[in-house]
Amino acid sequence: MNVLIQNATVLLPEGLTPETSVLIRDGRIEAIGRDSGPPGVTTLNVHGLLLAPGLIDLHSDAIEKEIRPRPGGSFPYDIALTELDKRLASCGVTRMYHCLCFGDSSSNDLRTAPVASNIARTLRELRDDFLIHNRVHVRFEVSDVDCTDTIHSLMDEGAMDLLSFMDHTPGQGQFTCLEHFKAYYSQAEHLTQEQAVTLAQTRMEQRGSLGDDHLYGLADHALADGVTLASHDDDTREKVDWVHELGVKISEFPVTLEAATIAHELGMHVLMGAPNVLRGGSLTGNLGGREAIQAGACTLMGSDYAPMTLLHAAFALARDGVHPLDQSLALISTHPAEAMGLQHETGSIREGLAADLILTDHS
Repeated sequence: MNVLIQNATVLLPEGLTPETSVLIRDGRIEAIGRDSGPPGVTTLNVHGLLLAPGLIDLHSDAIEKEIRPRPGGSFPYDIALTELDKRLASCGVTRMYHCLCFGDSSSNDLRTAPVASNIARTLRELRDDFLIHNRVHVRFEVSDVDCTDTIHSLMDEGAMDLLSFMDHTPGQGQFTCLEHFKAYYSQAEHLTQEQAVTLAQTRMEQRGSLGDDHLYGLADHALADGVTLASHDDDTREKVDWVHELGVKISEFPVTLEAATIAHELGMHVLMGAPNVLRGGSLTGNLGGREAIQAGACTLMGSDYAPMTLLHAAFALARDGVHPLDQSLALISTHPAEAMGLQHETGSIREGLAADLILTDHS
């Protein structure tokens, strides 16, 4: 569809520009500021609505709840993914990086290598049938070495776009103590206290007996194939320095302001959760998203588990005087595009870029 959008408040690289027109032809932004279009172009007067780049969500595991909304109640992958695709479009998301976990569970088979890799391959096979750009974000629990061969295979197949390293060993990162670990897994995965303790012990034994050769191998493969690297729950200067050495570009959900600040100073992008920002704090008592943004250490927001929070969080930051609206929206559009090396294709409203755009009421 070729369309001339008139009288919009347009988020341009230089800021919000009212009463502006944007001409879209053949799926691309052809001109900005032109008051009329060529013959055959549909004109749409939006009466001041906000025209912004589509939202780019680098971290969301909503896909798991779509496939299995209740324990034991799973739907076919193609149906679940197609319906989630529609819902994401309604939230303003035009490019989603679905988190698929490899090794982060003892009870959820969706997070085992065989099942997660099948979901990744299904996403790739259905890519041309979706409304939005659906991509794969592989999250690798670093103690589960058995998953590495599968991840290497997915990279060889071109079935993944983002790889993050996560370490849920108790005593560091997200879980600074065993009690916190037990409480989380008892609630999130319905484990008994005894099962949670067994999982903690297993994970500590696995991590303690491992070197890091498998991680360097995965990192080297990813960088060679153009797969972006991320880390998860960074908590110390030493951890940030180490993942930076691996080639990591994105620090996701750092648990301390020190870690977030160091990552930012090293030139890494720092991602915080939009639910954290919208709710006003972390569910687990870690670094608050608003605190990281106010400190100038956060450059990205991901929806984590709730895609509808992205746009609401950006508006809340502006409404509450935490961050100007144009900069808040950049956290979920322009900056994620830059983090993934897509700034010459999407993420901004500039002539020649893909018309991955949203219209919304911002009053």
